[in-house]
Amino acid sequence: MGVDVGGTKMLMLAQGGELRGADISRRVGTGPETGPAELEKAIEEFLVEHRLEPTALGVAVPGLVESGRVEVSDVLPQLAGWNGPVTQAPCSLLVNDIRAALAQETATLPVDATAAVVVCGTAVGSAYLSEGRVVRGARGWAGEIGSLPQTTPQGVRRLDELAGGGAIVSAARMPPGQIHTALSTGDRRVQAIVHAAGHAFGLALASLINMLNPHAVRVAGGTLTYQGYWDAALEAAREHSLPELWHACTVTRIDHPEPVVARGAVRLATAMADGHTWVRQYV
Repeated sequence: MGVDVGGTKMLMLAQGGELRGADISRRVGTGPETGPAELEKAIEEFLVEHRLEPTALGVAVPGLVESGRVEVSDVLPQLAGWNGPVTQAPCSLLVNDIRAALAQETATLPVDATAAVVVCGTAVGSAYLSEGRVVRGARGWAGEIGSLPQTTPQGVRRLDELAGGGAIVSAARMPPGQIHTALSTGDRRVQAIVHAAGHAFGLALASLINMLNPHAVRVAGGTLTYQGYWDAALEAAREHSLPELWHACTVTRIDHPEPVVARGAVRLATAMADGHTWVRQYV
């Protein structure tokens, strides 16, 4: 079973279950005040309702994870210090959400691939492989691209504050559904906000391409569904990447992006239960 804990929702995904071979899923809302108790209650209710006894449980969370503990989460600050849910699963793990997506999306790449996965939801996160190895950093926290500083007329701002879905909602002063409506009706103010956010995101993609020289960059996240966002991001990424590095890389959106983090959490937890040592570099 895999759990994708996000800033606005949590997706629980069980492979198998009541119907042999069929996936079972449920989504519940989350927000800045959501804490471990609410998450653990939702997971327990999901298991009880579907009579599930998972052999492995992977929980993916936004933020910094070290030694199976959430150190800090900007979008879900109440999770700081959480060690994940206590369940009867023989094997369980807690992992950064973008690392989980990386595990899923790079499963079919060559074993020595250099690749990046970038997810733009409420905030922006990323994770990388370099020649087949996870880029971890000194404490396993590499990938916090949402904290990448960019210069603006208002001063230095973090990428999260410029390109994330939360930033667009704040700047537009309307919820996501109204933003989609405004874009579809040609609201120039909202179009300009989304274009600027997409441009900032594209600059970050160009930075990754110029630094990592990856074979592939895979991108997902609800913010990409805003009309004009992805086009602006691709244009900026192409313009500001070195041409040779751009042409050596494929930049694509992830197919069926919504369950990618949960499926990655399942893959990691299952591999850990099976004794595969490669999982350790992700957690």
